[in-house]
Amino acid sequence: MSGQNGHGPAVAVAGTSLAELDGQQAVRPQSQAIDLSIIAEIREQVASEISEARRNDGDNLVEEEEEIARTEPIIWRFLDAHARSVIAAGGPAPTVQEEEAIFRRVKAELFGLGGFETYLFDPTVENVFVNGCDKVFVNRSGAFEPEAMPPIAESDQALVELVNRWAARLGRTERRFDVSNPRLDMRLPGGFRLHAIMEVTQRPTITIRCPYHRRVGLDDLQRLGTVDPVMVDFLTAAVRARCNIIVAGGTGTGKTTLLRALLHEVPPHERIITIEDTAELGIAAFEEDHPNVVEMETRQANMEGVGELTMMDLTRECLRMSPDRVVVGEVRGAEALYMLKAMSQGNDGSMCTVHANSARGVADRVRGYCAEGIANIPIHVIDTFYRTAVDLVVHLRVLPDRRRVVASIVEVEKSHGEGLRYNSLFEEVPEDRARPSVPPSQYLLDRLRVAGMQVHPW
Repeated sequence: MSGQNGHGPAVAVAGTSLAELDGQQAVRPQSQAIDLSIIAEIREQVASEISEARRNDGDNLVEEEEEIARTEPIIWRFLDAHARSVIAAGGPAPTVQEEEAIFRRVKAELFGLGGFETYLFDPTVENVFVNGCDKVFVNRSGAFEPEAMPPIAESDQALVELVNRWAARLGRTERRFDVSNPRLDMRLPGGFRLHAIMEVTQRPTITIRCPYHRRVGLDDLQRLGTVDPVMVDFLTAAVRARCNIIVAGGTGTGKTTLLRALLHEVPPHERIITIEDTAELGIAAFEEDHPNVVEMETRQANMEGVGELTMMDLTRECLRMSPDRVVVGEVRGAEALYMLKAMSQGNDGSMCTVHANSARGVADRVRGYCAEGIANIPIHVIDTFYRTAVDLVVHLRVLPDRRRVVASIVEVEKSHGEGLRYNSLFEEVPEDRARPSVPPSQYLLDRLRVAGMQVHPW
């Protein structure tokens, strides 16, 4: 029996497929098999004593650091009691390593991210998928298939309770995850993006996307094979020429990563306002590159059903904040109309991402989103907005060998009278990145040259 104070892990930064660019081999944390029933027993005992202490505190507010400090000896006390009961029953005494592992896990479940910390510490993990407490999978960078992992909790109910504790304590605003609120989107400490849902699925289902907090530029994506040198030169000039850009693609194609790389080409003196459902871009962390950044995040209604701020609300609000560029992390609703408005009313150089299967298919998505905001809005009105606002659409896809690549880049023609026409600047080819195809319009070409484009591949 150790009988000493342990120190539970803080939430660390996890990596994505860009981890290999750090020049070091990622070292996976050692995970130790733990009897989850012991964890549950000690956790409930400690939680009960903490609750009693809180009642005794009354109106005296106790900081979390102080509560953690006074909880640690309580955990060790119950660990000692457990060890004595095991020895009294004729079992082997727990080792110091076993007790320390139990201590860390109990502390993590009460104040941190529970068993998820094993994976969120791991810089090779890109995504964590939980389809019930005992069906856990992780996606690792460079792996072709998800890897099955041990159970994350002793029961589905314990899993729901853990997520509910996160919702109440770890978000910017208090949220709930229960039968009456069966869906949850939030950002965890460290920038991890969580989606949880229950009731409409057979078992509670949790998806956690792990962020990458290293500066990511177009040169990094070139080394990964997402873009080639010609695209790097073109896209750098497009950002500096203040082209309005939509980054499109399916789930997991690298839209957010490319958007982040494009934003790092924005001059540091410009004021950038980002709008996201769950903050993920994180460019404000690089203050030397972007000292004037405002990150806005949607907010769910509170317990009384008031205070909700949607993507549309924030997109409309940001136009009053004198941005040089407006960046919407993912357009998927009525905010599309306000995004087009931002792009066409002087906030040149604005960007967003959209789920779409092709560059040309983005317009159909935007038409549907705009119609959500204004009923019976004519298609030709939306097309006029789109044609006026959008300069370039960059489409990504994942190849069979798991490489994420820019599959096409199209220019939205400005001179066309009705409907939409495109120049396929970089055209899709099978099993590889896009290739230069049709040259830009003279208007766009002049802008790109003034902005410093060196290569003319057409």
